[in-house]
Amino acid sequence: MEWSELQEQFELEAIEPIEWMNEEYKKIRSGRVSISILDNVKVNAYGELMNLNQLSNLQVVDARQILIKPYDKSQIHDIAKAISIANIGVNPQINSDNIRLIFPPQTEENRISNVKKAKAILEETKEKIRNIRKNVQTTYKKLSGVSEDVIRYFEEELNKITKKYNNDLETAFQVKEQELMKI
Repeated sequence: MEWSELQEQFELEAIEPIEWMNEEYKKIRSGRVSISILDNVKVNAYGELMNLNQLSNLQVVDARQILIKPYDKSQIHDIAKAISIANIGVNPQINSDNIRLIFPPQTEENRISNVKKAKAILEETKEKIRNIRKNVQTTYKKLSGVSEDVIRYFEEELNKITKKYNNDLETAFQVKEQELMKI
């Protein structure tokens, strides 16, 4: 087995935890609201669970407000119920033809708490990357006919790649931290 095959295996497996981290970071609210906070809201409509963005037009009005305009006005109460169930930290305000979500301003305490959440997500992602590295190491150590020098070379290369991934993860965390602490 060549080093390039092992490197490819590592990189393919590392995509999943990195994408997971990015998705989790989208869920953490910064000072400005984002429509992505509604990505996991599922509405019981037409006999099945549907994504909110399939049933309505979503619009960020200002830094703390989202306007939801359902395509079918009869779905307003179902949408409001789904938002309440999703527990995103805001109660929907129902009007005749739309729903407003007005988020409270972020306090210093909330910002610090969100940074801690982001840090925990970072550490969990790093742990997943370490586990992937360990699995790849186990794979090539089990190969027969591989000399100690080749194993040492594989380990050095694998450690370089792991370090690069960890640096990229740290950079993503720092960007998120700055975004969260911005007033």
